[in-house]
Amino acid sequence: MEFHIIELPEKPTGFVRISTSSDWESWIKISLPTGLHTDIEKRLISNLKHILAGLELKAALIVPHARFKNNPFLLFEPYFEVMIFEFCVGVFSLCEGLGSVHYLREKNLDGSASDQIKPVEWRPALERKFDPAKQHNLDADVGEARKVRDKLHQDHLGARTEIDWHAFSYDGAFVPAARAVQTLLKTSPDKLPAGTNLKGD
Repeated sequence: MEFHIIELPEKPTGFVRISTSSDWESWIKISLPTGLHTDIEKRLISNLKHILAGLELKAALIVPHARFKNNPFLLFEPYFEVMIFEFCVGVFSLCEGLGSVHYLREKNLDGSASDQIKPVEWRPALERKFDPAKQHNLDADVGEARKVRDKLHQDHLGARTEIDWHAFSYDGAFVPAARAVQTLLKTSPDKLPAGTNLKGD
């Protein structure tokens, strides 16, 4: 299978990635709780649709690079590891946004007070919405995405040991993050962009 990030003049054998950020609006809207402040909802939709379009692009490069090692690599090192890191950051941000607004509505808040929601608050709310029976290990996968995101925080340089770039591996980092997205997308699959590569195989 080939992955492409632009539409080609002739139909290739494989996957063509042509969705835009606006294609994600229907899924995002139906995934949000009712009762949010209008400005908060508008801002969140704008943020999340750009994150999701970016995740599609990264997945379209990461997956074939990892799976087809006998062919010439699509990405030069360390692009592969950095792109996996960026994918995990995007996944964590997506989950944070969705989990936070569901937590707010559980508390009968609409987001207009600029409330700060901690992960210990929004992660259970995310799970209650998107994995209520805990069948897909969503919270554990979100936790793995957070671990990857935190590895490159530059806030304690003097105390940080050298980064082990092998920690940004396909199986150890990308797969759990992608699985978290796939769990989210199991809700309202009819609202997803046609052919999105984020649904998995």
